Amino acid sequence: MNLEQIQEKLIDDFDFEKALEILEKLGENFSKNDLIENAKALIKMTYTSREMDDVFFNAAYIVASRSYYEGREVHYSLNFTLDIQSNLELDLEKTFKHRIVSEKEFILREELLNLLELNRIKFEEDKDEFSKSNVYKIEEILEILD
Repeated sequence: MNLEQIQEKLIDDFDFEKALEILEKLGENFSKNDLIENAKALIKMTYTSREMDDVFFNAAYIVASRSYYEGREVHYSLNFTLDIQSNLELDLEKTFKHRIVSEKEFILREELLNLLELNRIKFEEDKDEFSKSNVYKIEEILEILD
């Protein structure tokens, strides 16, 4: 489906009258055309997004999203939402490091550790200055990766 077909399908299936009823009760002043234009723009943003993850865009109580299912299907959604929240932010007593490591980074780290060990052995056996220099450089690279 192209963008216009996706927009048409989502907008045709959406209950703008119900959304307008709720907005009127909240004292918000929107026309049906306002909501439709917002929806079209949001759907276009999800359609043209280059992200390969789920994406969400919102404006004036309308949320458009796109997600992928098992790399085979794409799912578009148009929602009306009221967001009522309570948030609290606190400093941690102890900081922690948690970071997702990609497979490439994991392999790179393993290879660097192997190279580090080889250079340490070489330095211990031969007192080779080049190996000593390599040890320092590899340790610096590993610190950067941390």
